[in-house]
Amino acid sequence: MKQIGVCIGSTKPNRISFITDGIVRIGQFVVLHYRDEDGEKRLLGMIQSLERNNPYLPEDIKSRQQAESLKKFSEKENAIRGEVHILGEIVDTGDEVFLQIPRTPPLPASAVYEAEPELLKKVFGAKSKRFVRIGRLLSEREEVPVYIDIEQVVLRHLAVLAVTGAGKSNTVSVLLKNIVNLGGTVAVFDFHGEYAKTRLTRNGRSVINHITPLINPASLKPREFASFIGIKPNATVQFRYFRIAFEHLIEELKGEKGDDWQSHIKTDIFLSRLKETIEALSDPESDVGQKIKGKVRDDSLFEVLNKLEDLETELGHIIKLGVPPLIENIKPGMVNVFDFSELDEEVADAIASNILRWALEERKKAVRQGSSRLPFPLMIVIEEAHILAGEKRNTESKYYIARIAREGRKFGLGITVVTQRPKGLDKEILSQMNNMIILKLVEPEDQKHVQRASESLSQELMDYLPGLNPGEAIIIGNMTKIPLLVKIDRAAEKIEGNDIDVIGQWEEILSSEKSRADDVFSKLENL
Repeated sequence: MKQIGVCIGSTKPNRISFITDGIVRIGQFVVLHYRDEDGEKRLLGMIQSLERNNPYLPEDIKSRQQAESLKKFSEKENAIRGEVHILGEIVDTGDEVFLQIPRTPPLPASAVYEAEPELLKKVFGAKSKRFVRIGRLLSEREEVPVYIDIEQVVLRHLAVLAVTGAGKSNTVSVLLKNIVNLGGTVAVFDFHGEYAKTRLTRNGRSVINHITPLINPASLKPREFASFIGIKPNATVQFRYFRIAFEHLIEELKGEKGDDWQSHIKTDIFLSRLKETIEALSDPESDVGQKIKGKVRDDSLFEVLNKLEDLETELGHIIKLGVPPLIENIKPGMVNVFDFSELDEEVADAIASNILRWALEERKKAVRQGSSRLPFPLMIVIEEAHILAGEKRNTESKYYIARIAREGRKFGLGITVVTQRPKGLDKEILSQMNNMIILKLVEPEDQKHVQRASESLSQELMDYLPGLNPGEAIIIGNMTKIPLLVKIDRAAEKIEGNDIDVIGQWEEILSSEKSRADDVFSKLENL
C-alpha cells in the first residue's frame, strides 16, 4: 500500500484528521494502519473534507505584492489537511472482507494509506446472488464496481431523488433491469407514458407488460370511487350522499340478482341506476331517502350528480363492471406498467390507491394463507411520487403508501418513490425509505427535507449534492451499509425521459418553411 499521510491531533472512533503533501481527493478511500495492545489494526475510511494551507501566506496578509514575494520561496511549503470519516475496522476472513464498528479511537500519528482497489472490490463487491451492480466508486482512479443488496431495496424500500436531467430515469432503468434479470416482478405507476416506450428485455424478449387501467366500480371502496369521480376529501356532505347511495345500490342489486349480480347487469345500466339512487335521496319517502337524517342539501346532491355525469363522458371508456381487480393483470418476472398519462391527479389517486390496497391485502394472504392473487414478492415504483404522497395533500394513495412502508417488508411488498421535488414529498413516508439514491439536488429546501428524513445523510455528504454531475449519486441505506459516492452505470435499455427535442422541432419548422418557399419560387419561375 502507498502511504499518503499521517494522522494528526486527537482522534475519535469515527473521525480523524490527517496531513499529507500528496494529491488526494474528496470521497477517496483510505486505510489507517497501526498497532495497539490488541494487535494490528486496519480501518477503512473516506476523505470527507480537504483544505490546502501555506503557513507563510496567512489570511491577514496585507497586499498582493507581499503575497507574490512570499510565494516565491514558500511554494513547496504547501500542506493538505483533511478529515477522514472512519467507516469500520477491516475484518478479512479469507473468503470475505467486511467492516465492523471500531470501539476505540485510532492512535495519533497512525499512517494513512491509499486503499488498494482489490480491497475495495472485496468490500463493495457482490457477496451473494442478492447483490447486483449499480455503478462504480466515483473517486477512485481504477474502476471499483459497487453492488447493492436488491433484497434490501425491496424489503426496506427506496427513494430516488434528483433534479430534472440528473439521471433518475437511467438509475431506475438500471434497477429494473437487474430486478427482472433475477426473475423479479415490478409494478410501475407511470404518469408520463415513459415506460411504454422503453425496451427493457430479458434474454432478448421484452419484459414490459402495459396495463390499461380498466376500473370495476363495484370493486372500489366508497372513498376510492368518490375520489375517482372528483369528490374532494373535504367535501364531507357530498361524500356522505354518494356513500349512502352507492352502498344502498350494491345491497339492492345483490337482493335482486344474488352475489353474482355483476354478470347480469351492464356498466351503463349500473351507472344509470346509481344516478337514480342519488336523486332518490331527496325523497324522504324512498328507501334510500329514509337513510338521510335531516333535510337534503340540493346543491351538494346536484354536485354529486354532475360529477357522476362528467365521469361517464370523460372516463366512461375505462369503467367496466365485472372486470377483475387490476392486480390480476400483473405478470410475474415482468415490469408491469400502469399508464396514468391520460388521467388527472384525482382519478390517478383513486386507481393507485385501489392497486396499493389490493396489493397489500393479497400479499398478506400469500404469506399467511398461501393462496393469493399475488403469490410472488412485488416492488411498486411510484414515479412523480409527490403527486400521490405529497406533504400537503391527503390522498387515498398516501395512506396505503405509508402502510406498505411500515408493513410491507413482512409480506415481500416494497415501495420505490421517485421524484424531482423531494420537499413536496411527505416527510413521514420519505423517512420510511431506508435506502436512498440521491443524485444532484440544488435547492436548499430539497436538501434540508431529505436530510431531516435520513439520519445517514451527514452535512459533509449534503455538501456534495449541488456539484454532482448527471449520473453521479450518493447512495445510503441498508442496501450498502455505508454511504457511498457512486457513478451510476449507463443503462443500455434506458427508460426515455419526457424531454422534447426543442431545437430539432424548430429546425423542422424552418426546413418546412424553406421547402414551401422553394416550391413557390419554382412555380413563379415556370410561369
